[in-house]
Amino acid sequence: MPDWVTHIAAAWIICRLLRFKYTSFGPENTVLVMIGALVPDIVKFAMLFQAMGWNIWNFIEPIHLPVGSFTIAGLLSLLFHNKKTAFLMLSFGVVTHYILDLTLENVNNGIYLFYPFNWGSWQLGLTTSADYNVTAVVLALALGVYLVGRYTDKNRT
Repeated sequence: MPDWVTHIAAAWIICRLLRFKYTSFGPENTVLVMIGALVPDIVKFAMLFQAMGWNIWNFIEPIHLPVGSFTIAGLLSLLFHNKKTAFLMLSFGVVTHYILDLTLENVNNGIYLFYPFNWGSWQLGLTTSADYNVTAVVLALALGVYLVGRYTDKNRT
C-alpha cells in the first residue's frame, strides 16, 4: 500500500541508490525528494476539515493531479535559495509518488496522468490500498540499502 511511509521510504531508497553515482543526491536534496513524494497526498488534509464540518474536497482535490502536484512543487521551490534544484528534487519526489500510486487498483478510477490534455485514467492494478505487505517490503529494502550504503561508506575511508 503506497501510504506516506512507503512513499517516503521509496523516495529515500531511490535517492540513496542514485547517490552512489551522482553526488547531487546528497542528504539535503534527499529530504526535498522525500517531501516531494508527499506533495500529492496533501489532499488528505481535507479529512481534517471534513471532521470539523467543512467540505473542501473540491478545492483541494486537484493537488492529487500531476498538474496540481507540480504546481505545488513549484510554489514550494520558491522558498529555497537554489529554486531550480529545489524544484527538480521536489518534482522527482512527485514522480516517485505517482509511480507507486500507479501500482494500485480501484483507487478513484485510476490516476489522471495527462490531465488536462487527456481524461484517461491509468492504473496497473498490482496491489490494493489495503495491502500492507508492500510497506513491509519497501521498509525491508530500505534497511538493506542503508546497511549496504553504510558498509560501502566504511570501506571508502
